[in-house]
Amino acid sequence: MIALQEVVRRLEDIKSVNEVPFLLTEIATEIRAANIAYMVEDVSTPEENPIRYVTYSREWEERYFDRGYLGIDPVADGINKRLPFDWQAVARTASLRWLFAEAESFGVGRQGVSVPIRGASGERALITLTSFQSNREWETKRWRYQALVSAFAPYLHEFALLLHDHAQKQVRLSHRQRQCLQLYARGYAPKQIAAHLEISSSMTREHLHCARRKLGALTLSSAVFRASRLNLVNV
Repeated sequence: MIALQEVVRRLEDIKSVNEVPFLLTEIATEIRAANIAYMVEDVSTPEENPIRYVTYSREWEERYFDRGYLGIDPVADGINKRLPFDWQAVARTASLRWLFAEAESFGVGRQGVSVPIRGASGERALITLTSFQSNREWETKRWRYQALVSAFAPYLHEFALLLHDHAQKQVRLSHRQRQCLQLYARGYAPKQIAAHLEISSSMTREHLHCARRKLGALTLSSAVFRASRLNLVNV
């Protein structure tokens, strides 16, 4: 099992939010886990999407949010818990077993352990480790995984918040990106934005997509909210 000191050293070497998923992938590979995922939710601004750093596939991420799984996922709801928990403890409801089976088919993992975090400013966070090990293998390794995740969770949380704040302050949108996002905030549909700015619909969607990505938002509505907090658009 990788040493905590090594994990912390690698975290300290990170300079960009884009590097976090790669580091989590490296750690998961080295300890023979399937995935590691981290999300933080600020209770003071619940309308924002949570900060997420995950090693799940893009296909699963898109499916997860497009189908609204965040609202029914008992693992995600574990962010409100106080103690670490095994996925088997929250997957007992037959009506939700299909969600875990679907996640497994997309490479998420068969087993999982999640560790809730409480930040100094009241924010809630959750870090999860998954595995494709059998039940017997999982029983022998689960506590070691949980101990490692619990140990480096506070470090990851602190670094993630610092990186996020820095990235938000460094956001730079082009003139067109701001125009498109401003009109979207006023209720314009993409086709209406295109007509108003006399540009193509595909170019409009590209500007909106780039603005959303730069702001680190999962939806355009969240992108508008974040842009307004940074005084990039007026709402």
